[in-house]
Amino acid sequence: MILTRRLLDTKYASWFHSKRNTEQAKQEILSIFFQEPDEFHEWSEQDIYEQSRKIIARWDKS
Repeated sequence: MILTRRLLDTKYASWFHSKRNTEQAKQEILSIFFQEPDEFHEWSEQDIYEQSRKIIARWDKS
């Protein structure tokens, strides 16, 4: 699974509700999850959720 800007702005928009620095968080998340890690692996929804949660929390504290 990969992420697009459209997915972040629609399906996962609730992740960013009442958070600060959301654009920076979105850019960092997209820079990681815009493509699969390699041809033999793919990101799971759990991978994306856990890492995104950490990134959003870090940017919210900035």
